[in-house]
Formats: sequence, C-alpha cells, structure tokens
Amino acid sequence: MRSPLAACLLFALTACSSADDKKPDVKKDEKKPPTAALKVGDPAPKFAASKWLNGSPVAVEPGKVYVLDFWATWCGPCIQAMPHLAELQREHKADVVVVPVTTADGRNPMNRIEDFVKRRGPRLGVPFAVCETRETEEAFMRAAEQDGIPCSFVIDKQGKVAFIGHPMQLDDVLPKVVAGTWKGAEDVAAMRKVREDYETILEKVDGNPAGAFKDMAAFEAKYPEKGKSVSYRVTKVAVLNLARKYDESKKLTEELLPGLVEKKSTSQLDNLRKYWADDQLNPEKKHAALAVTAAEAVVKIQGDKEPEALLGLAEAKFAAGDKAKAVELTEKALGLAEDEVLKKFPQQQLKKYKGEGKK
Repeated sequence: MRSPLAACLLFALTACSSADDKKPDVKKDEKKPPTAALKVGDPAPKFAASKWLNGSPVAVEPGKVYVLDFWATWCGPCIQAMPHLAELQREHKADVVVVPVTTADGRNPMNRIEDFVKRRGPRLGVPFAVCETRETEEAFMRAAEQDGIPCSFVIDKQGKVAFIGHPMQLDDVLPKVVAGTWKGAEDVAAMRKVREDYETILEKVDGNPAGAFKDMAAFEAKYPEKGKSVSYRVTKVAVLNLARKYDESKKLTEELLPGLVEKKSTSQLDNLRKYWADDQLNPEKKHAALAVTAAEAVVKIQGDKEPEALLGLAEAKFAAGDKAKAVELTEKALGLAEDEVLKKFPQQQLKKYKGEGKK
C-alpha cells in the first residue's frame, strides 16, 4: 500500500486523476495490456471540435507536434496541470501546439467551461477545444482505454501517436519528439522503468527518509538525465525536508527558484511552497520564508485575482507565523470563489488560521 505522503510526492511528478472520482491508481493505468485499439505508434485519429475558445481552430496537420490534453472543469488535477502545459507551449512554441480538449455535458456544462476559459485562458495562452458530442473522446480516450484525466496525447510530425499519458510526463517526451529521436513504445517502457525505480525510493519516505535520500544518490547515478530534471529536483526538496536536511534543502530550493520564476513555472513553484509550508514535511517551519518567496512568485505571475494562488500564499504566510496576513488573503480568496463547492476549502482554512474549533 502506497503511503499518503509517497502518493502526494508522486502526484507532483506524474499524478493521474480518475474520471469516476475513485482513488487514483497510477500503476494500473500505466500497465494496461496492449489490447487497446489506439496505441503509441498508430496513426492519430481524426481530431474535431465543435467550438473553440481563447484562440482560432487548430487543424492537426503533418509538420508540427500536437499535444491534445483531455480535461474537465470538475477535475482538480487537470486544472493544476494547465500552467505546466502553458509552460511547455511557451518553451516549444516553434514546434508544438498544445490544445486542452473537453466534452460539454451535464457534469461539465458549457457555461462553466466558457467561464473557466474566459478567466484563465488569456494567461495560459493556448486555444481550448470544446466537443459537444462524444465522438472525439471515443476516438482518443476510449480507443486508447484511458479512463483517467488529465490525459495527454502527443501526435508527432508524421501524424502518429507518440505518447499517451499524464501531462506532467511531457517534459521527458516533447524534446525527443520535437528532435525526432523519440523511440515510441521503447521510450515509454524506459520511462516506466525509471518511474518504478523512483516509486521504490518514495515508498521509504515515511518510515526511513534518510534511507530514501541515500537511495536517491544511486538513482541519480543510474539515471543522470532524470536526476538533473527540474521535476525530480523539486521533489528532492521534499525528501530532504523529511530527512531533516533543511540546510541542504534550502540550498537546492534557492538554486531552483530563479529558473522557475524566469520560466513562470507556477506548478513547480507551488510544489516548493507546499514542501516548505507542510506540517509533515517541515514541522519545525525551518526556512519558512522560502514558502512565502515561492508563493509570492506564483501570485505575481498569476495575478491577485486567482483564489488558488492567494490560498497558497496564505498557507505560506501562516507557516511563516503571519496569521493576520493568512486570514486576510484567505478572506480575499473566499470572496473570489465562484460557487459553494469552491468556497469549502477556503472556509476550512479560515477556521484554521483563526484558531476556531480548538479547545
């Protein structure tokens, strides 16, 4: 059984949410038997959308690489992955076209999709495809036997499916697909092996964080390219904190912050904020100012009208001892929340910051 903390750290790297709201099972999704009608290496199905928001219609044509990312407004992990998709679009803008794809239905109504894109689309800078029938979903998701979102399909310059999986894995995929060095199923299998080895390390983090940290050195020697990746190094901050190696973790965080700010990598900045503000990862709140620095960078990038960014900064301020500011930011986020469902979390946090409910 994967520990809650290990699952949290794996989510930051390659999480997958279940479309039916059950607890995600990443291993199950990744090890589907090769019986699907649509697999890596196959010609991509015809892609069609009935409505386009935040940009002009996109035609999938040979000569460019496309990322079709299936999502829904009710899917928290989908929304959390979108800033990273926007980062990838900016990084590979000459060669890659990123398109979030969603199907309007009773649970994911058109008005909510339009409201979401109106608020966030301009900052993300990618065109959104909206389908009003299941045709595209069936051609991609069902044909590939994918039942969890977010799920990204990478289509290479020859019009073939190069990758099917979570968008947080695209850092390892897109550079090779763009360069023409991607080996399809062979590289997918190699990525799975790296992930399995990394999972083995993270399984130790609760009971033996020092041992997990030691194993990371061997992992980095075995997979030097992965060891240098930003996603890996950000997660290493969490392991260092668990091992109570706060000074080493502080040094690594300070090395990472300028590059993340320059790339406007809000997803990884938010992870750093969590790792320094979290009670389990940093119970003594050592160097909690780093959580504030990361959270302030997210607010600067996203603006002060985004409830999630404000809540992250509130948590960081609380960890750093500024309870009054935490309350102020949370109240502001609560006022910006769009409906009762989105108000629940800030309401809970407000009680925590005010010390309500404590005996």
